[in-house]
Amino acid sequence: MVSSVGGSGAAGLTTALLKEAAANQELGIAVIKKGQDVEKTQGEAALKLIDSSSSVASSGRIDLYA
Repeated sequence: MVSSVGGSGAAGLTTALLKEAAANQELGIAVIKKGQDVEKTQGEAALKLIDSSSSVASSGRIDLYA
């Protein structure tokens, strides 16, 4: 594909394609990192919920009708 463009245009096209591929890769990495942050936050919230429920259970103050 690049060889059919010819001359100086081929170098510019190749550079543009490489930049686009790098940008797509960076976007993918950013999405994965955001997903990991969300999972970490949800995990921490779940641990807090478990801790709070175990402290209520040990004090004998569980509301069975809630």
